Amino acid sequence: MSFWTDALRALQQVALLQHKVDQALTTAEETRRHSIETRERVIRLETLIDIAMKRQPPAPPAPPALPESPQAGS
Repeated sequence: MSFWTDALRALQQVALLQHKVDQALTTAEETRRHSIETRERVIRLETLIDIAMKRQPPAPPAPPALPESPQAGS
């Protein structure tokens, strides 16, 4: 019966391997979906930043520098 025992053990290992492959495929699909969602969010953030930077009013010109007053006693 050693042959049948070995055959049954091999079938169990094949079934376990198939289960692990299915889990790995599920994990890979979830990771791919998460990556796509993250990329889309980053694109939206980049777009918002770009729009905000284009809408920002130009900085007002710097006020003219005041002339320095002469020091008394020099």
